[in-house]
Amino acid sequence: MFAELLRERRLSAGWSQDELAERSGVSTRSISALEAGGRRPRMSSVVRLAGALGLDPDTRARWLMAARDAGAEEPGGPDTPPAAPRPETGAAASPPFPRSPAGPGGGRGAPAVPQQLPMAIRHFTGRAREIQALDGLLGDRIPGCGAVVISAIAGTAGVGKTTLAVHFAHRVADRFPDGQLFANLRGFDPARSPVDAADVARGFLDALGVPASRIPADPDGQLALLRSRLAGTRTLIVLDNALEAEQVRPLLPGSDTCLVLVTSRNRMPGLVALDGAVPLALDVLSRAEARELLARRLGPAAVEEQPDDADELIELCARLPLALNIAAARAADHPGTPLGVWARELRDSRARLDLLSTGDVHADVRVVLSWSYRALAPKAARLFRLLGLHPGPEIGAAAAASLAGLQPAEARRLLDDLHRAHLIAAPDRDRYTLHDLLRAYAAERAAADESPQGRAEATLRMLDHYLHTAHRAGCLAYADDASWQPLALAEPAAGVAPEDLADRGQALAWYRGEQPVLERIVDGAHRAGLDTHAWQLVAAQVAYLLKSGLWQQWQRASETALAAAERTGDLRGQAHAHRWLGQVHRSQGRQPQARHELRLALDLFDALGDRPRQGRTLLDLALALGEEQADAEAVAESRRALELFRAIDDRNGQALALNSIGWYLTQQGEPRPGLAHCRRALDLARETGNLPAQSSIWDSVGYIHHQLGEYHEALPAYQESLRLRQEVGDYFLQADIHTHIGDTHLALGDPEAARTSWTRGLAILEDLEHRDADAVSARLNALAGPDHRPPAEPPTGPPAEPPPGR
Repeated sequence: MFAELLRERRLSAGWSQDELAERSGVSTRSISALEAGGRRPRMSSVVRLAGALGLDPDTRARWLMAARDAGAEEPGGPDTPPAAPRPETGAAASPPFPRSPAGPGGGRGAPAVPQQLPMAIRHFTGRAREIQALDGLLGDRIPGCGAVVISAIAGTAGVGKTTLAVHFAHRVADRFPDGQLFANLRGFDPARSPVDAADVARGFLDALGVPASRIPADPDGQLALLRSRLAGTRTLIVLDNALEAEQVRPLLPGSDTCLVLVTSRNRMPGLVALDGAVPLALDVLSRAEARELLARRLGPAAVEEQPDDADELIELCARLPLALNIAAARAADHPGTPLGVWARELRDSRARLDLLSTGDVHADVRVVLSWSYRALAPKAARLFRLLGLHPGPEIGAAAAASLAGLQPAEARRLLDDLHRAHLIAAPDRDRYTLHDLLRAYAAERAAADESPQGRAEATLRMLDHYLHTAHRAGCLAYADDASWQPLALAEPAAGVAPEDLADRGQALAWYRGEQPVLERIVDGAHRAGLDTHAWQLVAAQVAYLLKSGLWQQWQRASETALAAAERTGDLRGQAHAHRWLGQVHRSQGRQPQARHELRLALDLFDALGDRPRQGRTLLDLALALGEEQADAEAVAESRRALELFRAIDDRNGQALALNSIGWYLTQQGEPRPGLAHCRRALDLARETGNLPAQSSIWDSVGYIHHQLGEYHEALPAYQESLRLRQEVGDYFLQADIHTHIGDTHLALGDPEAARTSWTRGLAILEDLEHRDADAVSARLNALAGPDHRPPAEPPTGPPAEPPPGR
């Protein structure tokens, strides 16, 4: 039994009897006789052989038991005197490999059990999900398969790939008693070339104690010997900073008892697809993990006592571990300085990368990012730096193509290259993003590597892409809206390919996805002095902002549009911007400001001779007056609008004006004349196919029937209004109709149906943080009362507002 154990273990180590003799101090003749079963083993020889072969305690105990069963002689019995142990021989390890210490026991004849892991980081924090995933690999062996278990840890520069790999390796090192090997493959080292796999193998063989005389001269032989030496062993191998799969693949052992951790800035899809590596993408830290890191570096009190400043510092560092550690190191050098001081310094994006440096190239965010940038092919590098001109937070593939003036297919291929290099993230297939430090670095590279003309042309292409796509979206989403009029746009710049939106659904989805981008694009256009683009970009999206109830975004965009139009002296742009501001002030209950802005707009449209816009601004003014219960004045302004629309034969405008007259007549106590006006309005809206106007008028009809006590007539009118609103995608206006439907259900004696409708309306209003939410909440609360009667609420205006014009 012992003879079989000895022979099997020696062969699995890839050693000859001579090699085992050299390492153990037991003579070759004795080893040969022991393996043949021709002599009883001596216990001292068994101990030496077990040590040389690096047996773990359990296997060592089995050996000693087997030796006793074979009649092993205790110390003092006859045996061939052991050869004097020799010092470790072999070539010195090449620079990327730390030399392994002596194995257990520390004697000159002790086995070579390499322990090459670098020092672990004391303040390692978080990464619980990733560690759990790595833990799962330890039990991921497939019996009889023999395939090595590999984890490919990939992520952007400075995200902590090596730190995670080393931390985990130390955590599980005791499960790999045959050693832990580590090599920096220098895949992204700017000063030195990536390490060749054969050089890595030579260093590993040396660390494993293979004599230089036994190492083949040819690279293939060295790699083959390494695989033989690792076969059957429990060895952990960390291959850090790999450039590509081809650098890693030759080093993989063919044994399922080993674990290989590979880190890279590239995703290495080939290693995953062909070699069965388990991918582990490492992202920036969560906010909680980032706070924990700062607390460990600076002490819990510093973070707990300055939570807002700590959170700002975390976000300015983009939650990137390298940046956070550098910022923490600077703060630790000045323990009396509040965190807010460091946060204020980092707010300047132009100086941020300068501040996130310690003078050490490995602790300098700019330098570390530059190693990834320099590894890119020229076309991918150009696209990366042009992305620095985009304000974020995300960019679609089509917009990236226009930004760079590329065909969409080529742009997508280059974006995939950047994604594989972890220089951009991809929340989904067609959306890409950069964290703020990567964006700042890309902008720096654009300033350094692109000419002023090249940057200006790229910026113009980007603005044209969003302007023409937004205009296309508006034409599709609001084609049957009388207030929408196409803008007179200049032709897009060469290389711009606006997105090919096919219908209203795609148009509204595009608006939803791009709204945060459009807000930044408008601000960027204004700052760059491209003021015509700025106000036209607002014009192309303001209908969506109104109908979606995005009040704050609507107001900011309108203020920017007004500033841009005033700077260029564009009266038409100023007129539109004043009208938009009037609308948003009215929607937020600021009626004096609303009337002031609307009258400015009215005067400008009059001076421009824009009678359709005059008429619609008069209706806006009627709405503002109605909010103040000035119903007679609202009727008068609506009649002025009707006369104007009749004079220019604007039938859609006439429908809206008639609806407004009918509503305010009802508020004055004249519901029957009001209903007649609304019926005429509905006939006109049907003739023109104006769905938003039809929805508004049906809501007015339902409201008047409700006021007359004709609840069975009111309910279907409201339901038709809601159906049309849902069809055209007017999110905010649906809330008002839900409220009216609930009122009618309650009047019909169905409080549960009323509760359902009010709850739906309240969800929309709370989502939009609208002032009407309190009134709907009061209705719901009143249902708990004994009479189920909600408090009377004065009407807030016509049930649907005329959408903004252009």
